[in-house]
Amino acid sequence: MSAIETPANTSSPKPSQTYTGGCHCGRFKYEVTCSPPLADSEVFECNCSICSRNGYILTYVDDSAINFEKGSIDEYSEHLSANKKYGHYFCPSCGSSCFAGSHDEGPWATMKAVNVRMLQDVDLKGLKIKEIDGKSR
Repeated sequence: MSAIETPANTSSPKPSQTYTGGCHCGRFKYEVTCSPPLADSEVFECNCSICSRNGYILTYVDDSAINFEKGSIDEYSEHLSANKKYGHYFCPSCGSSCFAGSHDEGPWATMKAVNVRMLQDVDLKGLKIKEIDGKSR
């Protein structure tokens, strides 16, 4: 009798794409891996005061999907939301708004909202943008 063979894992990895990003002055450079790629997913436009004033278009990724090539998240300046639940991270040199993140425990604690406008070679006009109501939170 021959040994029973287990079927090979036939599920293929989910499609992803890695984007290069950074602030305007170059103090920060990073790569963000999005799965699915931005062109195949929704991105979000929040109507809260800081997101709308800074023109954020956001995609949400796990912290592990962000790889800093220059600088680190700890080196950004941070603006806390009025309810102290969300931090918005910007370059202290040029003011570029790069990320937002939750200060609450739970599923959002290990994620960042990445400002897609800071990523290179992304066709913003081709993205599917969904409006979200952060103003009411």
